[in-house]
Amino acid sequence: MKEIEFYFDFENGKVIFSDGNKVDTNFEKESFIYKGKEFYLESDVEKDLCYTFNIRYVNMDI
Repeated sequence: MKEIEFYFDFENGKVIFSDGNKVDTNFEKESFIYKGKEFYLESDVEKDLCYTFNIRYVNMDI
């Protein structure tokens, strides 16, 4: 299964993915939009991404 790494850059308000996508974090809603779908920071983002796109997503702590 394909694997995509991502990490949260809270200092700059971004979520950065190894597939080249960089998305803004909406701190008011505590969410971000990736590939047209909204994901909430309080949820299990890794599982939600994997389930939605059928790709393994791995959160990298930096």
